[in-house]
Amino acid sequence: MKDKHGKIVEVGDLIRVLEIYEGFLNTLPEDERILHEEMLHQKYVVDEILEDSTKASVSFFKDTAEGVYHGGLYMLSHEFEIVRKVGR
Repeated sequence: MKDKHGKIVEVGDLIRVLEIYEGFLNTLPEDERILHEEMLHQKYVVDEILEDSTKASVSFFKDTAEGVYHGGLYMLSHEFEIVRKVGR
């Protein structure tokens, strides 16, 4: 898969979130939406590349009053950029 700039991205690489699809955010309850919006401009390790290589997956864990919240994004190429290749 490639990032916004056409650079190859693989599982384990560090990326920066540049955009978050508003349609996805609008489906979330307000408290979860806020946590996902905080992902914007932050760095995450790619967890998975979907089999058809159209989306990269990143995830996060956050302590909340209700306990630990696990969230994440499936992103298209234009929504992120690679920051660092890992171990290559």
